[in-house]
Amino acid sequence: MRKLREEDLHDYFEIMKKDEVGKWLGTSRGKTYEETKLLIDKFSKQWEEKGYGVWAVVDKKSGELLGHCGLNFLKETSEIEILYAFDPKFWNYGYATESARAALEYAFEKAKLDRIIALAKPLNIKSSNVIEKIGLKFVGIKEYFGLQLKYYEIFNNKINY
Repeated sequence: MRKLREEDLHDYFEIMKKDEVGKWLGTSRGKTYEETKLLIDKFSKQWEEKGYGVWAVVDKKSGELLGHCGLNFLKETSEIEILYAFDPKFWNYGYATESARAALEYAFEKAKLDRIIALAKPLNIKSSNVIEKIGLKFVGIKEYFGLQLKYYEIFNNKINY
């Protein structure tokens, strides 16, 4: 895992433009080239301002971009969510779980955050499974981004893998 860079834009867009990926995100569709560029800019700015953010997840051997995972500050609520998105060709290999665990460890050990949330569309069973596998607890359904989403949370003193 490393920070997303401007030179990732083409490969990142190739992942994020897919409706199969986007249907599970807030937009419910694949992202445009401009939206993808703005996302990289947002994530870079958050790293500078907060000291945490979203990483590119890359294959150790080939360097191929698999997707993203990390910590996203929600301005609307001042909460920090763990999030991830991967190219569908890399689904079901454990990358989301492995990278989300690393992000959670970073959140609590390096960034010294007290609480992390996760959000998932109710029909996104795979994402809910990852969220629960890394230790977040289901709290209920809450509205975010105009959507009814499954809401999970974990506190720094309750991390168990």
